[in-house]
Amino acid sequence: MAFKNLRIGAPGILIGSIFATLVATPSRADEITDRIVQNVVQNILQNVRDQIQSRQLAGASSPGRLQFTGDSEGLLPAVDNPFAALGYAKAPVYTKAPPAPPPPTYIYGLNLIGSGDSSRAAGITVSSFGGTGAADITKIGIFSAYDALTFVFTGSGVWSNAPGIDTNTGVGAGTIAYINGGFSADFTVTGSWSSSSSATAGVTDGTGLSYAPNVQYKFEIGNGWYIEPTIGVTYSEAYTANFDTQIGNSTEVHGGARFGTETTWNGVRVQPSLKLEAFSLVSQSGVGAVVPSGTPITIPSVGLIATGQVGGRASGKLNILWTPTFSSFVEAHGTDISGFSSYGALGGFRWTF
Repeated sequence: MAFKNLRIGAPGILIGSIFATLVATPSRADEITDRIVQNVVQNILQNVRDQIQSRQLAGASSPGRLQFTGDSEGLLPAVDNPFAALGYAKAPVYTKAPPAPPPPTYIYGLNLIGSGDSSRAAGITVSSFGGTGAADITKIGIFSAYDALTFVFTGSGVWSNAPGIDTNTGVGAGTIAYINGGFSADFTVTGSWSSSSSATAGVTDGTGLSYAPNVQYKFEIGNGWYIEPTIGVTYSEAYTANFDTQIGNSTEVHGGARFGTETTWNGVRVQPSLKLEAFSLVSQSGVGAVVPSGTPITIPSVGLIATGQVGGRASGKLNILWTPTFSSFVEAHGTDISGFSSYGALGGFRWTF
Protein backbone atom coordinates (compact mmCIF):
# COMPACT_ATOMS: atom_id res chain seq x y z
CA MET A 1 0.00 0.00 0.00
CA ALA A 2 1.42 3.40 -0.96
CA PHE A 3 1.93 6.24 1.51
CA LYS A 4 -1.23 7.96 0.30
CA ASN A 5 -2.95 10.94 1.93
CA LEU A 6 0.40 12.17 3.27
CA ARG A 7 -0.26 15.85 3.94
CA ILE A 8 3.27 16.88 4.95
CA GLY A 9 6.20 15.51 2.99
CA ALA A 10 9.17 16.28 5.26
CA PRO A 11 11.32 13.15 5.67
CA GLY A 12 11.47 13.61 9.43
CA ILE A 13 7.67 13.74 9.64
CA LEU A 14 7.34 10.63 7.46
CA ILE A 15 9.78 8.67 9.60
CA GLY A 16 8.03 9.93 12.70
CA SER A 17 4.69 8.76 11.34
CA ILE A 18 6.00 5.30 10.51
CA PHE A 19 7.64 5.12 13.93
CA ALA A 20 4.39 6.14 15.61
CA THR A 21 2.58 3.45 13.66
CA LEU A 22 5.09 0.86 14.86
CA VAL A 23 4.80 1.68 18.55
CA ALA A 24 1.81 3.87 19.30
CA THR A 25 -1.13 3.52 16.91
CA PRO A 26 -3.63 0.71 16.38
CA SER A 27 -2.40 -0.33 12.92
CA ARG A 28 0.29 -2.66 14.19
CA ALA A 29 1.04 -6.35 14.03
CA ASP A 30 2.65 -6.73 17.39
CA GLU A 31 2.02 -3.91 19.84
CA ILE A 32 4.67 -4.38 22.50
CA THR A 33 2.64 -3.04 25.41
CA ASP A 34 -0.39 -5.21 24.60
CA ARG A 35 1.77 -8.30 24.30
CA ILE A 36 3.45 -7.64 27.67
CA VAL A 37 0.09 -7.23 29.40
CA GLN A 38 -1.33 -10.38 27.79
CA ASN A 39 1.76 -12.38 28.76
CA VAL A 40 1.43 -11.26 32.38
CA VAL A 41 -2.27 -12.18 32.41
CA GLN A 42 -1.75 -15.65 30.91
CA ASN A 43 1.17 -16.38 33.23
CA ILE A 44 -0.99 -15.48 36.24
CA LEU A 45 -3.91 -17.60 35.02
CA GLN A 46 -1.61 -20.58 34.50
CA ASN A 47 -0.21 -20.17 38.02
CA VAL A 48 -3.66 -19.81 39.61
CA ARG A 49 -4.96 -22.87 37.73
CA ASP A 50 -2.00 -24.91 39.03
CA GLN A 51 -2.72 -23.85 42.60
CA ILE A 52 -6.41 -24.73 42.33
CA GLN A 53 -5.62 -28.13 40.80
CA SER A 54 -3.17 -28.79 43.64
CA ARG A 55 -5.97 -28.16 46.11
CA GLN A 56 -8.25 -30.55 44.24
CA LEU A 57 -5.65 -33.29 44.41
CA ALA A 58 -5.08 -32.65 48.11
CA GLY A 59 -8.81 -32.81 48.80
CA ALA A 60 -9.44 -35.91 46.72
CA SER A 61 -8.77 -38.20 49.69
CA SER A 62 -9.41 -37.52 53.33
CA PRO A 63 -6.37 -38.01 55.57
CA GLY A 64 -6.53 -40.76 58.13
CA ARG A 65 -4.48 -43.56 59.67
CA LEU A 66 -4.61 -47.34 59.67
CA GLN A 67 -4.85 -48.75 63.19
CA PHE A 68 -4.43 -52.42 63.89
CA THR A 69 -7.03 -54.01 66.17
CA GLY A 70 -4.33 -55.53 68.34
CA ASP A 71 -3.33 -51.99 69.35
CA SER A 72 -6.84 -50.85 70.07
CA GLU A 73 -7.81 -49.74 73.49
CA GLY A 74 -10.50 -51.71 75.28
CA LEU A 75 -9.31 -55.19 74.30
CA LEU A 76 -9.52 -57.85 77.02
CA PRO A 77 -6.25 -58.91 78.68
CA ALA A 78 -4.43 -61.68 76.84
CA VAL A 79 -5.29 -64.20 79.54
CA ASP A 80 -8.99 -63.59 79.02
CA ASN A 81 -8.72 -62.94 75.29
CA PRO A 82 -6.50 -65.55 73.69
CA PHE A 83 -7.01 -63.92 70.27
CA ALA A 84 -5.52 -60.59 71.36
CA ALA A 85 -2.03 -61.74 70.39
CA LEU A 86 -3.31 -62.31 66.87
CA GLY A 87 -4.75 -58.83 66.63
CA TYR A 88 -2.05 -57.67 64.26
CA ALA A 89 -3.28 -60.16 61.68
CA LYS A 90 -6.83 -58.94 61.72
CA ALA A 91 -8.18 -56.43 59.19
CA PRO A 92 -7.02 -52.90 60.07
CA VAL A 93 -9.50 -50.41 61.39
CA TYR A 94 -9.49 -47.08 59.52
CA THR A 95 -9.80 -44.07 61.79
CA LYS A 96 -10.38 -40.73 60.12
CA ALA A 97 -8.15 -37.89 61.24
CA PRO A 98 -9.70 -34.61 62.33
CA PRO A 99 -10.63 -32.47 59.31
CA ALA A 100 -7.90 -30.09 58.17
CA PRO A 101 -8.65 -26.38 58.34
CA PRO A 102 -10.10 -25.09 55.08
CA PRO A 103 -7.54 -23.52 52.71
CA PRO A 104 -7.69 -19.76 52.25
CA THR A 105 -10.19 -18.63 49.65
CA TYR A 106 -8.01 -15.77 48.38
CA ILE A 107 -4.68 -15.80 46.54
CA TYR A 108 -2.62 -12.62 46.17
CA GLY A 109 0.20 -12.22 43.68
CA LEU A 110 2.96 -9.75 42.82
CA ASN A 111 4.72 -9.86 39.44
CA LEU A 112 7.80 -8.14 38.01
CA ILE A 113 8.70 -8.42 34.29
CA GLY A 114 11.41 -7.03 32.01
CA SER A 115 11.33 -7.06 28.19
CA GLY A 116 13.36 -6.25 25.11
CA ASP A 117 12.10 -6.15 21.50
CA SER A 118 13.11 -5.15 18.00
CA SER A 119 10.54 -4.35 15.26
CA ARG A 120 11.12 -3.57 11.61
CA ALA A 121 8.83 -2.14 8.93
CA ALA A 122 9.27 0.14 5.90
CA GLY A 123 13.03 -0.18 6.32
CA ILE A 124 12.99 1.29 9.83
CA THR A 125 14.07 -0.64 12.92
CA VAL A 126 12.64 0.23 16.33
CA SER A 127 14.26 -1.07 19.52
CA SER A 128 12.19 -1.17 22.70
CA PHE A 129 12.84 -1.98 26.35
CA GLY A 130 10.22 -2.20 29.07
CA GLY A 131 9.57 -2.82 32.71
CA THR A 132 6.23 -4.05 34.10
CA GLY A 133 4.75 -4.56 37.52
CA ALA A 134 1.44 -6.30 38.23
CA ALA A 135 -0.68 -7.20 41.24
CA ASP A 136 -3.46 -9.78 41.21
CA ILE A 137 -6.19 -10.97 43.54
CA THR A 138 -7.97 -14.32 43.12
CA LYS A 139 -11.19 -15.37 44.85
CA ILE A 140 -11.57 -19.17 44.89
CA GLY A 141 -15.10 -20.55 45.10
CA ILE A 142 -17.54 -18.63 42.91
CA PHE A 143 -20.04 -21.25 41.70
CA SER A 144 -18.20 -24.31 43.02
CA ALA A 145 -15.40 -25.09 45.46
CA TYR A 146 -12.76 -25.07 42.72
CA ASP A 147 -13.54 -22.24 40.31
CA ALA A 148 -12.08 -18.75 40.68
CA LEU A 149 -12.33 -15.11 39.70
CA THR A 150 -9.07 -13.20 39.21
CA PHE A 151 -8.46 -9.44 39.00
CA VAL A 152 -5.15 -8.20 37.59
CA PHE A 153 -3.80 -4.63 37.68
CA THR A 154 -0.81 -3.95 35.42
CA GLY A 155 1.48 -0.94 34.96
CA SER A 156 4.26 -0.71 32.34
CA GLY A 157 6.87 1.69 31.02
CA VAL A 158 8.31 1.15 27.52
CA TRP A 159 11.20 3.13 26.04
CA SER A 160 11.63 2.91 22.25
CA ASN A 161 14.05 4.45 19.76
CA ALA A 162 14.63 4.61 16.01
CA PRO A 163 17.13 6.76 14.06
CA GLY A 164 16.58 10.30 15.40
CA ILE A 165 13.34 9.50 17.27
CA ASP A 166 12.71 8.48 20.88
CA THR A 167 9.38 7.50 22.43
CA ASN A 168 8.33 6.94 26.03
CA THR A 169 5.11 5.04 26.67
CA GLY A 170 3.25 4.51 29.92
CA VAL A 171 0.62 1.78 30.13
CA GLY A 172 -2.08 0.91 32.63
CA ALA A 173 -4.35 -2.14 32.33
CA GLY A 174 -7.07 -3.92 34.24
CA THR A 175 -8.13 -7.55 33.71
CA ILE A 176 -10.94 -9.74 34.98
CA ALA A 177 -10.68 -13.49 34.41
CA TYR A 178 -12.74 -16.57 35.28
CA ILE A 179 -11.18 -20.02 35.74
CA ASN A 180 -13.02 -23.33 36.03
CA GLY A 181 -11.00 -26.50 35.50
CA GLY A 182 -9.31 -26.29 32.12
CA PHE A 183 -11.53 -23.40 31.01
CA SER A 184 -10.52 -19.77 31.40
CA ALA A 185 -11.81 -16.51 29.93
CA ASP A 186 -10.32 -13.06 30.41
CA PHE A 187 -11.09 -9.49 29.40
CA THR A 188 -8.44 -6.73 29.50
CA VAL A 189 -8.78 -2.97 29.06
CA THR A 190 -5.50 -1.13 28.37
CA GLY A 191 -4.75 2.60 28.26
CA SER A 192 -1.47 4.03 26.91
CA TRP A 193 0.17 7.44 26.94
CA SER A 194 3.05 8.05 24.47
CA SER A 195 5.40 10.95 23.85
CA SER A 196 7.75 10.94 20.83
CA SER A 197 10.48 13.48 20.18
CA SER A 198 12.69 14.16 17.16
CA ALA A 199 14.79 17.03 15.85
CA THR A 200 12.51 17.51 12.80
CA ALA A 201 9.02 16.93 14.22
CA GLY A 202 9.50 18.14 17.80
CA VAL A 203 7.39 16.46 20.44
CA THR A 204 4.33 14.39 19.50
CA ASP A 205 1.95 13.10 22.17
CA GLY A 206 -0.62 10.38 21.67
CA THR A 207 -2.91 8.14 23.70
CA GLY A 208 -4.66 4.86 23.04
CA LEU A 209 -7.19 2.35 24.32
CA SER A 210 -7.53 -1.36 23.62
CA TYR A 211 -10.04 -4.01 24.61
CA ALA A 212 -9.04 -7.68 24.48
CA PRO A 213 -11.29 -10.66 25.34
CA ASN A 214 -9.76 -14.16 25.15
CA VAL A 215 -11.02 -17.69 25.78
CA GLN A 216 -8.85 -20.77 26.44
CA TYR A 217 -9.38 -24.41 27.33
CA LYS A 218 -6.62 -26.68 28.59
CA PHE A 219 -6.90 -30.35 27.55
CA GLU A 220 -4.74 -32.91 29.37
CA ILE A 221 -3.47 -35.40 26.78
CA GLY A 222 -1.52 -37.80 29.01
CA ASN A 223 2.02 -38.28 30.30
CA GLY A 224 2.01 -34.76 31.72
CA TRP A 225 1.36 -33.09 28.34
CA TYR A 226 -1.45 -30.71 27.46
CA ILE A 227 -2.79 -28.61 24.61
CA GLU A 228 -4.61 -25.34 25.19
CA PRO A 229 -6.50 -23.86 22.20
CA THR A 230 -7.17 -20.12 22.43
CA ILE A 231 -9.12 -17.51 20.48
CA GLY A 232 -9.49 -13.79 21.01
CA VAL A 233 -10.06 -10.29 19.65
CA THR A 234 -8.19 -7.02 20.20
CA TYR A 235 -9.96 -3.76 19.37
CA SER A 236 -7.74 -0.67 19.53
CA GLU A 237 -8.34 3.07 19.31
CA ALA A 238 -5.70 5.79 18.81
CA TYR A 239 -6.19 9.36 20.05
CA THR A 240 -4.35 12.63 20.16
CA ALA A 241 -2.97 13.73 23.52
CA ASN A 242 -5.23 13.20 26.56
CA PHE A 243 -7.75 11.14 24.53
CA ASP A 244 -8.88 14.34 22.84
CA THR A 245 -9.54 13.32 19.22
CA GLN A 246 -9.74 9.81 17.86
CA ILE A 247 -7.43 9.39 14.87
CA GLY A 248 -7.70 5.66 14.19
CA ASN A 249 -8.99 2.27 15.18
CA SER A 250 -8.41 -1.35 14.28
CA THR A 251 -9.74 -4.82 15.05
CA GLU A 252 -7.52 -7.88 15.22
CA VAL A 253 -8.66 -11.49 15.55
CA HIS A 254 -6.24 -14.18 16.65
CA GLY A 255 -6.33 -17.87 17.42
CA GLY A 256 -3.94 -20.69 18.08
CA ALA A 257 -2.82 -23.16 20.71
CA ARG A 258 -0.30 -23.59 23.49
CA PHE A 259 1.47 -26.92 23.98
CA GLY A 260 3.31 -27.82 27.14
CA THR A 261 4.24 -30.24 29.85
CA GLU A 262 5.60 -30.32 33.38
CA THR A 263 8.62 -32.17 34.68
CA THR A 264 10.88 -32.15 37.72
CA TRP A 265 14.53 -31.20 37.47
CA ASN A 266 16.73 -31.39 40.57
CA GLY A 267 13.61 -31.33 42.71
CA VAL A 268 12.19 -28.20 41.00
CA ARG A 269 8.99 -28.16 38.92
CA VAL A 270 9.71 -26.98 35.36
CA GLN A 271 6.99 -26.12 32.83
CA PRO A 272 8.14 -25.65 29.20
CA SER A 273 5.55 -24.55 26.63
CA LEU A 274 5.25 -23.45 23.01
CA LYS A 275 2.49 -21.19 21.67
CA LEU A 276 1.63 -20.83 17.98
CA GLU A 277 -0.92 -18.25 16.84
CA ALA A 278 -2.31 -16.79 13.63
CA PHE A 279 -3.74 -13.27 13.49
CA SER A 280 -5.29 -10.82 11.06
CA LEU A 281 -6.39 -7.19 11.08
CA VAL A 282 -9.98 -7.47 9.91
CA SER A 283 -10.59 -3.71 9.94
CA GLN A 284 -8.61 -0.50 10.37
CA SER A 285 -9.18 3.14 9.56
CA GLY A 286 -7.84 6.66 9.97
CA VAL A 287 -4.46 5.72 11.38
CA GLY A 288 -2.03 8.61 11.60
CA ALA A 289 0.33 10.71 13.67
CA VAL A 290 -0.05 14.25 15.01
CA VAL A 291 2.46 17.06 14.52
CA PRO A 292 3.00 19.57 17.36
CA SER A 293 0.47 21.96 15.84
CA GLY A 294 -2.18 19.29 16.24
CA THR A 295 -2.74 18.74 12.51
CA PRO A 296 -3.08 15.02 11.77
CA ILE A 297 -0.91 13.41 9.13
CA THR A 298 -3.03 10.64 7.67
CA ILE A 299 -1.06 7.63 6.43
CA PRO A 300 -3.48 4.68 6.46
CA SER A 301 -1.49 1.60 7.41
CA VAL A 302 1.73 3.30 6.28
CA GLY A 303 2.19 0.36 3.95
CA LEU A 304 2.77 -1.93 6.92
CA ILE A 305 -0.20 -4.25 7.27
CA ALA A 306 -3.07 -4.48 4.81
CA THR A 307 -6.51 -5.38 6.09
CA GLY A 308 -7.14 -9.09 5.74
CA GLN A 309 -3.51 -10.17 5.70
CA VAL A 310 -2.73 -13.19 7.90
CA GLY A 311 0.39 -13.32 10.00
CA GLY A 312 1.85 -15.60 12.60
CA ARG A 313 3.24 -15.38 16.11
CA ALA A 314 5.30 -17.93 18.01
CA SER A 315 6.62 -17.95 21.56
CA GLY A 316 8.57 -20.42 23.65
CA LYS A 317 8.38 -20.18 27.42
CA LEU A 318 10.03 -21.84 30.40
CA ASN A 319 8.27 -21.45 33.75
CA ILE A 320 10.10 -22.59 36.90
CA LEU A 321 8.24 -23.10 40.20
CA TRP A 322 10.99 -22.77 42.78
CA THR A 323 8.58 -23.06 45.71
CA PRO A 324 4.77 -23.30 45.99
CA THR A 325 4.70 -19.48 46.23
CA PHE A 326 7.63 -18.28 44.08
CA SER A 327 8.21 -18.80 40.36
CA SER A 328 10.11 -17.27 37.46
CA PHE A 329 9.87 -17.47 33.68
CA VAL A 330 11.71 -16.57 30.47
CA GLU A 331 10.13 -16.29 27.03
CA ALA A 332 11.37 -15.75 23.47
CA HIS A 333 8.85 -14.65 20.83
CA GLY A 334 8.56 -13.54 17.25
CA THR A 335 5.98 -12.12 14.83
CA ASP A 336 5.89 -12.04 11.05
CA ILE A 337 3.43 -10.63 8.54
CA SER A 338 3.92 -9.02 5.15
CA GLY A 339 5.63 -5.67 5.74
CA PHE A 340 6.32 -6.20 9.43
CA SER A 341 8.47 -8.40 11.64
CA SER A 342 9.55 -8.37 15.26
CA TYR A 343 11.30 -10.52 17.82
CA GLY A 344 12.19 -10.20 21.47
CA ALA A 345 12.28 -11.73 24.92
CA LEU A 346 10.53 -11.43 28.28
CA GLY A 347 11.54 -12.53 31.75
CA GLY A 348 9.96 -12.14 35.16
CA PHE A 349 9.18 -13.31 38.67
CA ARG A 350 5.95 -14.09 40.53
CA TRP A 351 5.34 -14.32 44.26
CA THR A 352 2.01 -15.42 45.76
CA PHE A 353 0.75 -15.30 49.30
